[in-house]
Order: sequence, then C-alpha cells, then structure tokens
Amino acid sequence: MRNIHWRHLNSMRVLSMPDKWEFPWFAAWDLAFQCITLALVDVEFAPSQIGGLRMASEVIRPHVVGFLDRMLKEQGSTLRVEEIEVEASSKWAGTALHDLNLKGQYNLLILGLTNRGAGSGSDLVINPPDNAGVPSQGVIIAMGDMKDIQRARQAARA
Repeated sequence: MRNIHWRHLNSMRVLSMPDKWEFPWFAAWDLAFQCITLALVDVEFAPSQIGGLRMASEVIRPHVVGFLDRMLKEQGSTLRVEEIEVEASSKWAGTALHDLNLKGQYNLLILGLTNRGAGSGSDLVINPPDNAGVPSQGVIIAMGDMKDIQRARQAARA
C-alpha cells in the first residue's frame, strides 16, 4: 500500500480523490460534492454517511431524534409527515390556513406550503403563518395521524 508509513493519518474510510493535484491532501470543500455523487453511485458509502449524520444528530438534538424514532417506529402509532395536494379546482385553493382550521378540524400541524412541481423547493414556506394562502396546485406539508390526513385529503378534493 502506498503511504502506509503515514501514521498521523487516521481515516476511517477510503476517500475518493479523483483529482491528482489534490493527492495526498484532503480538500474538505471538495469532498462534500464528491460525497453527494458517491452516495448515488456507491451503496457502500451512503450508509456510513447517513450513520455519521445520525450519530451527530443524536448528540446535538437527542429529544428530536427520540421523537422522530418513536413517530416512525412505534407499532401502534400512525403519526406521519405527509403531503396534501390541493388542485386548482379545490375550495382550499387560495384559502388562508386560519380559515381552513386544519388543527381544529383534522388535528394537523402544518409544517410547510409549496407549489406542486416546484422541484427545487425554492417556493417552500416552512412554518407558514396562519394568514398564508394555500397555493392553487399547491401542497400542504402536515404532520398528523394518517386517519386525519386521509380525511383532510378527501376534503381538499371535494
């Protein structure tokens, strides 16, 4: 192995360095972009990356991670974060969130609003104010019990 005498280097995983001029330096700014590409290509790399992010989150925000684990893994719970699509013909289109009263009628917590097909998320409104209007051809991102989300989806279609 090349450079096996480098005792000061403690790498847990093999890193890809496609640019010869970078070898043997670790260019952190460049690795971020490479990780995204490699995560799509190298299925062996992605679990380590996700595991590392998970461990960091566990240390920084243990209660949030515990909440998400319980929400997603608890057998009896059907609490989920889901999308509610709003067609242009829906009575919900253009209506302010406070007029829809999604918390009171469906026990839903609204996390975001966006336009369908926006892709990049540039028009995503996180934690929208109560006076925000639901966009025509929009998507409401909500957290709630699946039964309540299904009822809200039916109402949005009516």
